[in-house]
Order: sequence, then structure tokens, then C-alpha cells
Amino acid sequence: MIRTILIPAILAFAVMAAPAMAHGPTPQKVDETVVIDAPPEKVWAVMGDFGSIADWNPAVGSATVSNGNERGSHRTLTLPSGTVTEGLDAHRPDSMRYRYRLQGETDALPVSSYTAEMKLEPDGQATKVTWLGRFYRADTNNDPAEGKTDEDAVRAMTDFIRTGLDGLKRKVEGDG
Repeated sequence: MIRTILIPAILAFAVMAAPAMAHGPTPQKVDETVVIDAPPEKVWAVMGDFGSIADWNPAVGSATVSNGNERGSHRTLTLPSGTVTEGLDAHRPDSMRYRYRLQGETDALPVSSYTAEMKLEPDGQATKVTWLGRFYRADTNNDPAEGKTDEDAVRAMTDFIRTGLDGLKRKVEGDG
């Protein structure tokens, strides 16, 4: 009697649980910081312009921008692996921060979408720069293709952001 109830119950549970085990992409994040030996105003003068990223991020070959620092402005970055177009969501010079997001699709990074924020905070006589990124992997299927996994997306975004922060530090401190 127990067998006739238990076996169908186990099978029913297994069938219902299977879809729960299959899932698509999950949100990923990268939060990187650097402390720059300069006051926030000096750091903001270098990176506060939405279109200036090619001046301090060695990963960016060139950047073109429409509408400067106005909300809705777009910048197109030329990277070694292709181009990326980003849209400016907010630019706040008073609090020394800006937010932007990926516009459209790109093959230059293994992500399908991302939002990012850069912000400055005083840190004694120095400045703490934080670059936050939130994104999904490039292949949003349950079984992503090689090179387009969560790990690939995190690695690429971390490398891009870290390269940028290190480049900003060198530029502001006079070593780059």
C-alpha cells in the first residue's frame, strides 16, 4: 500500500521539480574601488565628463558622445573587441556621480545588458572612486555558449572596470 502511494508521489515531485532546476541567467555584479591621492574635485575634472572615458581608460580606444552630459546622451566606445554604445541616465556634478546603461546589443563584451554607476567620495585628503556594474551574461539561454557564461561576463566586466580605475588613478596622480 505504501509503495503504491510513495512511488507515484516521488515521480510527481520529480516531474514538478525539474523545471525549477532549469533557470536562465541571474543578475551579476561587479563593485570595484580605487583610492586616488587627489581631492575629489581634481578627480571629477578628469572623469566627470561622460565622453572623457578614452582619456583615462586604456581599454577604450576612442569615445564619441552626443549631447555631452545631458540625460539621454549616448557615447560609443571603441574597444579592442568591438564597439559599445551607452546611454546616460543621470549626471550629477554636485554629488560627483553618473549612471549609464548599455544601449542595444554588443559583441565587444559578453553581456546582454548592463547598468553602471561611477561615484566619488572624499577619503581623507584622497578620493575613493567606486564603479558599480550590474549585468546579465551575453547568452541568456539556460545552457550558455562557451565564452558567454556568467563567469565570462563577470571576468570581462571586472577587467574593463579595473583597467579603467587603474588608468584613472595613473592619469590623476600624474603617472599616465
